Amino acid sequence: MRLLDLFCGAGGCSVGYARAGFDVVGVDIEPHPDYPFPFVQDDAMAILGRTPFLSTFDVIHASPPCPRYSVAGSIGSYDPSTKPDLVGPVREALQAWGGTYVMENVPGAPMPDAVTLCGWAMGLTHIKRHRLFESNVFLMAPGCACPKGDTVSVFGHSGEDRRKATIAQHGAMRKHVPFAEVRSLMGVDWMTSRDDVSDAIPPAYTQFVGEQMLHALLPAAH
Repeated sequence: MRLLDLFCGAGGCSVGYARAGFDVVGVDIEPHPDYPFPFVQDDAMAILGRTPFLSTFDVIHASPPCPRYSVAGSIGSYDPSTKPDLVGPVREALQAWGGTYVMENVPGAPMPDAVTLCGWAMGLTHIKRHRLFESNVFLMAPGCACPKGDTVSVFGHSGEDRRKATIAQHGAMRKHVPFAEVRSLMGVDWMTSRDDVSDAIPPAYTQFVGEQMLHALLPAAH
């Protein structure tokens, strides 16, 4: 089955869906040379208006930009109100398309019917990285499994204030974790850009979601 990954970045979500069994095509407005599958450089919002193209896919995944809802805005790196509010428009476009979809974003995004995935619950030691997943197919989630211990946080971009652009922090000591270790912990070893890793979703999340999607869709396909 074919899956279109909109706002795909360097392919964290795409790799998870491929591991679940989908043939994946990615779309992003920025070039991502590390992206490991067929890639279309275009505006995802424009793609959402091209129904004949969308109809060639069984599932659409969309990860609209998250700065509007991210906690980073609350600690002073930018004003969230200046960032685009795309979750609602993307949801409306996916519903108008009428097929099976998944939408992903950060906690705080307006997704009241979403499930939350946690890195620790997905078997990723030291990774918290809570993310919301909303779909018009029923999804289950194991809940949060974060312990009271060291976690690695990956946030900020290289062009921002260094205080807000830490590659990773480890526990209360706020120790920098080597970039290679962060990539390994998240399961995104193919990514070479620090900014791409900062934006990435661990593939374990979408492999878990994708397996549920296939379970729901394949009986209908037969």
